[in-house]
Amino acid sequence: MRHDRQAWLWQVCAGALGAWLAIGRAAPVDAASTTPYSGTPVAIPGQINAQNFDNGGEGVAYHDTTAGNSGGQFRNTDVDIEQSSEGAYDVGWIAAGEWLNYTVNAAAAGSYVVQLRVAAPGGAAMHVGFNNASSVWKTVSIPATGGWQNWTTVSLTVTLGAGVQQMTLLFDTGAMNFENASVTSASASGVLSPFTGTAATVPGTIEAENFDNGGEGVAYHDTTPGNAGGQYRNTDVDIEQSSEGGYDVGWIMAGEWLNYTVAVQSAGVYTVQLRVASPSGGALHVGFNAASNVWVPVSIPATGGWQSWTNVSLTVTLGAGVQQMTLLADTSGVNLNYIAVAAGSGSGGSGSGNLVSNPSGSHTHTVLPVIEWNIEINDGSEAHARVAMDMLAGSGPRPQVVVIEEAYQQFFNVYIDELQRQTGQQWYGAFATHCAAGNWSGNGCTTSWYQGIGIFSTYPIVDSSSAFFPYADCWTSARAGLRAGVNVNGTVVQVFAMHLQTGSCTDVATARYNSMRDFKAWAGQFSTPQLVAGDFNADPDQIDTTPGMSPNFLDSWSAVGTGSRFTAFAPTPTMKIDYWFSDASGAIQPVTSAVLNAPQTVSDHYPVQATFVIP
Repeated sequence: MRHDRQAWLWQVCAGALGAWLAIGRAAPVDAASTTPYSGTPVAIPGQINAQNFDNGGEGVAYHDTTAGNSGGQFRNTDVDIEQSSEGAYDVGWIAAGEWLNYTVNAAAAGSYVVQLRVAAPGGAAMHVGFNNASSVWKTVSIPATGGWQNWTTVSLTVTLGAGVQQMTLLFDTGAMNFENASVTSASASGVLSPFTGTAATVPGTIEAENFDNGGEGVAYHDTTPGNAGGQYRNTDVDIEQSSEGGYDVGWIMAGEWLNYTVAVQSAGVYTVQLRVASPSGGALHVGFNAASNVWVPVSIPATGGWQSWTNVSLTVTLGAGVQQMTLLADTSGVNLNYIAVAAGSGSGGSGSGNLVSNPSGSHTHTVLPVIEWNIEINDGSEAHARVAMDMLAGSGPRPQVVVIEEAYQQFFNVYIDELQRQTGQQWYGAFATHCAAGNWSGNGCTTSWYQGIGIFSTYPIVDSSSAFFPYADCWTSARAGLRAGVNVNGTVVQVFAMHLQTGSCTDVATARYNSMRDFKAWAGQFSTPQLVAGDFNADPDQIDTTPGMSPNFLDSWSAVGTGSRFTAFAPTPTMKIDYWFSDASGAIQPVTSAVLNAPQTVSDHYPVQATFVIP
């Protein structure tokens, strides 16, 4: 076997390399010994398909421990290739120590997200490497997917140099299949990942400008395009030079937020110290999700100037492990320099769970982040279902209630499974299907349809029910409404999901009005607080009216929305047809509402994100 160990020694630690060589495997070769499968290096950003490993043969382009192509597909080599259930090819029959080389060409130096499409019945492990200008070697854990064709996406962040180089996949274990690797710029990937590639350590100091990669609506939300300060990073977050040295985030507007992936070393009480400046004072929230489940309001005093800095401290109780720290601006008029988190208590309010004390400390309230999305029925693959859930789980602040439309009944358990995989939290769900055209008997639906609406929550669902609104459109004879009673820290919030009539084959406006009239009567049978989300297939001039959802329900975007309101149809939306409502009793109130309009190809709708507070 011909190889060049020295080309890869720069990145592999001595212990790992020793173990690698001890089992008789050598590092992959340099680019001079192998050629791209298509004759041209694969462009990065771009997708590298498993079967398109380099030409060069055994020990040069790949290493495979068995003779022949066990899958018998695509290429006549010893690499085992089969048809994938997702319609492409995958490399299977992988054994520990096997590897594959792919010649790639990174268009520019920078931070990238590598998304591996993999399946592993019982879990597996591998390494991903890039040589030459990049000098990257990363360990990747593959979760158990339950089957050889049960696919999931595993993401990692890498910093690549520009130019032609080799991407190498080394399989530390067998028992996995590999379909493709998608490499995207971290700043616009839509995948949440740490800015440096590694979660920031807590206790430690997190610089404000080092918010996560992932782009608008995933790593951050900013209401204005471009970096007004022009410093440090090419995103819409506004970064400037700080008078204290380094950088700060400025030009902050109410409703904007930043995500930071952190790794809390041990569970316990911590003091969070914010380095802030504010000419007239302001307010924000600090949150930690996953094991911590913390959401704390913070008052920022007037410091007299944009570069007149002070420290504001609060005490939080954190669980151990990797999680997102989120900063949400309740007001404008604040600059942020850094966040220092130290073990032990200090001055400040309690951050135990999502319960938040008011300034007087007399009682608590609960903050509930939520998200709604029509995920589009046109793609019936499990991969589409999982990617949609990945994107929803990766939004920030991480939602605790998810409502989806144009969902597949057969993927109900897949939706829950992927939310749990991506968040590490227990999720609960409810689902209802619409009644297809011709199937409404006058009293009920004669046949269950494949398409419907779902509600998912990290809080327990104590009960659920559904109702039909039997006013036909081009596709259905009756649309379903779904209710889930969600126990949020002892308060049962009635969450409703809707997807109203559309098309041009009948009077769908009247069908929608009739459905909303019936819905308001149905919802009136249940306790408050109530939330309603869905695709209503009409602009506010129909929906936010008395024949529509008013006066029973308040449109969250009309009350507190920021940014563009348009949700359909991507990539150039011109209509607001997706909504989050709260009931008019005031038992639950909107704090933020925004459309997450980062580029994506999953759906022709954009998600609507909101935050509500239960006083």
